[in-house]
Amino acid sequence: MYQVKISADCRYGDWIAALDKYFKPRLKNAGGISAAFSEHGRVSLSVAGENVNRHALNELIKAGVTEIFTTVVKMRYISERLKRNNLSDKTYRLLLHTLVAFDRECEYEILGKLITSGADINLDGWYNFRIGSLKKRWDEISVLTSENSLYLNNESNLNELLRFLISAVNPKIMRLEIAETPEGFTMRGEPGKGLLDIHGLTNEQLLLYLIDLAPIELVIRGDISDRSLDIRLRELFDAKGI
Repeated sequence: MYQVKISADCRYGDWIAALDKYFKPRLKNAGGISAAFSEHGRVSLSVAGENVNRHALNELIKAGVTEIFTTVVKMRYISERLKRNNLSDKTYRLLLHTLVAFDRECEYEILGKLITSGADINLDGWYNFRIGSLKKRWDEISVLTSENSLYLNNESNLNELLRFLISAVNPKIMRLEIAETPEGFTMRGEPGKGLLDIHGLTNEQLLLYLIDLAPIELVIRGDISDRSLDIRLRELFDAKGI
């Protein structure tokens, strides 16, 4: 039996919870099982499987830890350093989400060289001592954005910055279609294998999904009632109507 324990101080319990959520739909295909538990002020996630599945489990763990560091950990880090300077809640969330998505492919590459396999993985230990190069990058973008945040209450300035940041996000889907309905926005496309078909999205949820997916081609079916949203979709993603 092969087993790996991934742990963090209880202050970072959301990291383990996010990792557990990432593993659940993937562990079966890798031939593994998992169990979360707490002890001595730490939260842990134990991943286990037969020795024949060691390589598959290690690859999944590496992918999962990379995903958590580039999303949950990065968002916490930047949010603690990003100055709002009177930005509205929606603008702040949109900006923060875009900063987290920014440059993720480069971060995947950096983490790929830093993350190693082992029977015990201490996430907060890695956070404190292994990812200094990533923290430096996150500090730089936090400071730069904070210094210019006073200008971001202007829609045009905000859209210009968001467009620049999104241009560095690796696309996860070739073509995506969206439409407005009385129940909210629908989104339909084919990211890799399978079908993406989502309904009932708010304006904000729609934008956050689009930032993550960074579609190469965005198509709007019909009209968008919110004029500012329509402009933002066309300026950020070069959306075309049909």
